[in-house]
This record gives sequence, structure tokens and C-alpha cells, in this order.
Amino acid sequence: MALSKEAQARQLAAMFEGLTGHKLPEVSRDTKSMLKFLFPGQSDRFPIATKLAATKLGVSQGTVQRWIRGAQNPRAAITQELTKRVRQSVTTKRGRGQLAKRIQSQIPTRQRTIRINALQGPSADPTDKKYVAERFSNLDMSPSEQQQLYDAWVQGGDTGATDYLTGLYDNRYVDGWQFHGMKGVEFR
Repeated sequence: MALSKEAQARQLAAMFEGLTGHKLPEVSRDTKSMLKFLFPGQSDRFPIATKLAATKLGVSQGTVQRWIRGAQNPRAAITQELTKRVRQSVTTKRGRGQLAKRIQSQIPTRQRTIRINALQGPSADPTDKKYVAERFSNLDMSPSEQQQLYDAWVQGGDTGATDYLTGLYDNRYVDGWQFHGMKGVEFR
């Protein structure tokens, strides 16, 4: 049974937030948040790499700093470019690959537990109330399994990551385990 548009959007947001640590809706609200998302800085004190942003956008570093302070707004063409890049980083293979590369440098090299909130259970039928329910499930993942999850996400988006997790849960959790629309993903 295919997911509704709302369930697909919810699953996309849940997977994105769980794997990247960024909230999907916050990304495209304003110029500052888009710059922070696309050009993250090295510390909390400098959350945006203004020099890199200026180089990539073809403006001066001072102009980028004025955008961040809110003293000036970017031209419509630059705003469209920022919005397009943010959207592509979420929806394209190349964009997800760049995000994953940035995130993987921060992934701990130890086992972590993934916690998934979803309509799930050991049945392929999402209406099977005997076995399928909205619940949380936890599974320990080795560093190599975490890497495979990120690779699956880069290659196939939230659907690829869901397929990988379904196989992992089927092998190590309960035979025949299925996810029918994720609402939350987090690592612990």
C-alpha cells in the first residue's frame, strides 16, 4: 500500500531530521537559516562560513554579513538560488551526498541506537491492527551499519533508507518487520 502525500512528506522530514540533525521546515524560512544550512561555520561563535558563501554566491563577504544581520536583503535571483540549493540538497542524490559527507565526519565511531517512531509491525498490511501499530522501536547499529544507512539515504532518499532499515529490522529485530510511514528517526 502506497503512502499518502502527507505520509510521504512526514517520512521525508523524519528521515532528513534524523540523519542530518537539521529540521526540514526551518531550512527555507529566511536567508540566515538558508546560509547557515548551506555554508555551516566551524563553531557556535561563527555559525556561517561567510567567506565561502560570498565566493559561491558571487558577492562580497560584507554583503553576506549584512544579510545575516538583516540590514540588507539579497537580490531576488540570489534568494531563488539559495532556495533552489536548499531544496536540491534535500531532494537530489548529489545534494544528499554532500550533506552526508559533511555529517559523516561528525558520526561517532561507536555503536549507536536508532529509535524509530512509525506505524510498524510484522505485517505487510498497514491496516492489520493485530500486529501493526504506531510505536517506537530501537535497534543497535554498528558504525558500518550506520555508514550503510547513510549510503542508502544518499542513493535512494528516504525510500532507500527505509528499505535498508526494513531489511535490517527484518534480519535482527523480528522476521517480516515493515514500516508504513515514519514519523520520527533519531540516534541515541
